[in-house]
Amino acid sequence: METKRVAFRPARTRRSLFFLFFFLTLFPLHSAARSSVGSIEAAGGTTYLRPKDSAKWAVASKGLSLDVGDRVKTGSDGRLSISLEDGTRLNVGNDSELEITVFLLDKEKRSAVYTLSTGKLRAVVGRFVGSSDIKVKTPTGVAGVKGTDFIVMNRNEANVLFGKEDNVAVSGTDTTSVVLAPGKMTENTRGNEPIEPVDVEPGSALEQARGELEAITDVNAPVQWEEAGSLPLILARWNINYGHYLADSKRYTDALNVFQIAIDLSEAAPVRAEAHLERGTVFSRNLSEPGKALQEYMAVVDKYPLAPFFENALFSAGMIEMDLGEKDGALMLFKRYRQEFPEGMHRETIEMLINVLETD
Repeated sequence: METKRVAFRPARTRRSLFFLFFFLTLFPLHSAARSSVGSIEAAGGTTYLRPKDSAKWAVASKGLSLDVGDRVKTGSDGRLSISLEDGTRLNVGNDSELEITVFLLDKEKRSAVYTLSTGKLRAVVGRFVGSSDIKVKTPTGVAGVKGTDFIVMNRNEANVLFGKEDNVAVSGTDTTSVVLAPGKMTENTRGNEPIEPVDVEPGSALEQARGELEAITDVNAPVQWEEAGSLPLILARWNINYGHYLADSKRYTDALNVFQIAIDLSEAAPVRAEAHLERGTVFSRNLSEPGKALQEYMAVVDKYPLAPFFENALFSAGMIEMDLGEKDGALMLFKRYRQEFPEGMHRETIEMLINVLETD
């Protein structure tokens, strides 16, 4: 009878195979073949990377290479600093998502598109001797740069940009742009043309907001995250105050735009209600557009019944309904006012108008 010979693998061979399998599991062969346009220079807090050929997010850490199509994302305490081959540095703040959409570089020209889906980004674009076409895009705005330093925050449909060095051409979704110079701020929402840049005055709310953004987009800077979370509110309240100034200056279209930016920046009901009320006032008193004014007042009535400006919005909506000849609508709003504000500032006027409407 023939004896079968059994191959024996030394323990060292088995261990080698195990470690090879473990290495390939962590670092697939295709990762070594990935091209690179830059790398993660520093990371802090919760950070993620999704390579262009993957549907899954993985932890992003210092030293990982980045290619065109890769995305990075940060959590509520996350920050990233990205170094690119042309000397550009992208500092990504918390609650942000960024994609390297385009990156082309040779001796005579370069072009790049960095897409900020949401969040905060400081872009320090490296200087370049040849032709340069660099853009930072958000869902509702574009910043075209060459060699410069600026900060952009995208929230909902609104964008706020601060110039730090050199000029930045900022536009909405069309080709009309404004020039953002150092020490100034511009903003837009819903793809509209950005506002005329304004000075960031020392000690102002804008200076406070810019300082917060500088810290949020610096991996090594200390940040009080609770205070940083109030940044949209700070900017929204500044917009309401600035909108009042624009309206008083008879720049009514600009005022409407700035009030809308306040609405889109903040989730706070009192801020949104006040901004809607102010838009209604501009439409009604200054532009003689009662239909649009009514929409703004009803936005407060329908969405923010507990906000401080609800009483005035309810009264104003009723008055416009009456002016438009909508007696039933006006009567309904006036009776609601009487019920909810029995000691309200417009109570005597409301009683008189209800009597007129009911006897007419």
